[in-house]
Amino acid sequence: MKIKRRYVYIFCLILVVLGLFLFYRYQSTQVYSFHDHTFAYSSSREPPTFSTTLIEQNVSYNVYHVTFESRPLLDQSTTMYGLLFLPHESNVPGVVLLPGGGVKKESEAKVARIIAKEGFAVLTIDQRGIGETGGVYLDLERDYHVFQQGKEPVQHLSVYDALATFDVLRHVDTIDKNNIVMAGESMGGRYALIAGALDHRLKGVVAISSSGFHFTEDMPYADYLLSVDPDHYIANISPLPLAMIHGTNDTTIPLANAQQTFGFAQEPKRFFTVEGCGHGYCEKMHDALISSLKEMTGHNIYN
Repeated sequence: MKIKRRYVYIFCLILVVLGLFLFYRYQSTQVYSFHDHTFAYSSSREPPTFSTTLIEQNVSYNVYHVTFESRPLLDQSTTMYGLLFLPHESNVPGVVLLPGGGVKKESEAKVARIIAKEGFAVLTIDQRGIGETGGVYLDLERDYHVFQQGKEPVQHLSVYDALATFDVLRHVDTIDKNNIVMAGESMGGRYALIAGALDHRLKGVVAISSSGFHFTEDMPYADYLLSVDPDHYIANISPLPLAMIHGTNDTTIPLANAQQTFGFAQEPKRFFTVEGCGHGYCEKMHDALISSLKEMTGHNIYN
């Protein structure tokens, strides 16, 4: 009987060990998770499947049309479309540039070109519901109903799209995969702030004309609302450097809103107030933007 009991104990121990192994293996393969008002995407993401087509050549850089696959919304597949501005040099730093809400990649290309002329590779995209990417972009109320079903809502998926864009840059041969900054304007800046908190392989985060939503725990649907609010994540960007750039004449996202969000961030951080600028990038923001990118990447090829 003692021998049989010993075998039973050994068998039970094997089952426990096997169960723990399978559990942790399952956990490690889960790309998406949600806990305590907070979602996350694992840094152990699959290498991106993407294609590039050369559409423009000039003295400083070439421009490529880029397509890559992202995660589906419910049962709807999502193909992202972007423009890659790639300098001719090798081992260059990179920038993910996320447009504001409703802004196409072709419009964001104006800022991308400014950055590319300074020697950075820049990839900007049509976000969900916009331009070539198209598809569905839900308002917060409808997005909440997706969240209620235990599915990934659009607001979470839009952050994944930013991380997938980062993954694409990491797999372009002439880009230094360890020297890439996440940047965005307005709503794109909000996604950039959250993405920077989720993946510390980035070199820093730059948010232009952006802020959190300032949602609170006593609001209806707080689980969802807090999960999409950069205020809830910005402290976790540290130890990555953060730069926020904001115009004094911004009536879409008032300066005070951006300053409130910035107050939640940890060091290292810098806030640039630009006199006379409204919402979005303006020429007076040039020095703050380029100096921030150079400082984060240590890139001083161009002065």
